[in-house]
Amino acid sequence: MSDDMADESHLWQGVKRLIGNDRLQLGRHWSFNLRNDPKRLSFVLSRYKFAAKMIGQRSILELGCSEGIGTPILAESALRYVGVDSDDDAIATARYNFDSETCSFISADFLGQSFGKFDAVVSLDVCEHIMPEAEHTYFDSVVSSLGPEGIAVIGTPNETSDVYASPMSKAGHVNLFNHHRMRQTLEQLFHNVFMFGFNDEILHTGFEPMCHYVIAVACNPKGRR
Repeated sequence: MSDDMADESHLWQGVKRLIGNDRLQLGRHWSFNLRNDPKRLSFVLSRYKFAAKMIGQRSILELGCSEGIGTPILAESALRYVGVDSDDDAIATARYNFDSETCSFISADFLGQSFGKFDAVVSLDVCEHIMPEAEHTYFDSVVSSLGPEGIAVIGTPNETSDVYASPMSKAGHVNLFNHHRMRQTLEQLFHNVFMFGFNDEILHTGFEPMCHYVIAVACNPKGRR
């Protein structure tokens, strides 16, 4: 080995010591995505970054947290983070990776349940999986978990993009929204609703039907229906 290579190897060993031995464990969901559709991870993390920027330093409840892939972004500046999901395996993965003094996870069907009052509720890629007859219960669960000045960030694939969805996605998407229906639904529950969208990692500000992903920031709940 040349002297230059030896110097570089020595420097890298020092970097590795700074990194430490911490490791994450992917669950079935994100193991599949990373192997078969790796770009999706960047899309999802971009949505979480947007949510975190909208919320700021507050207590956060995430409804439908899955394996907690967005937890580090949401929890980075959160006063407290609680993630809830009905998938026991996903929650076990989230606890293994991210459980801490300020982050906790609950395995539960959150529809119709209350987990306390939070400054913010995040729920991404969830409402499209909620049966239409349970839709009102889902949104009531969001509102009932918020304080009077609470913020909700809700994201879902745009109904207009369903024609391009994979067969696997279509099999699980039973309740699709577009910008108009999402705004109309949330305006019944919140005093202020701001609509955004994403195409891949990019915040979309153009013609709404051409947006792949709908994301709403709703503030100041009116109360439960």
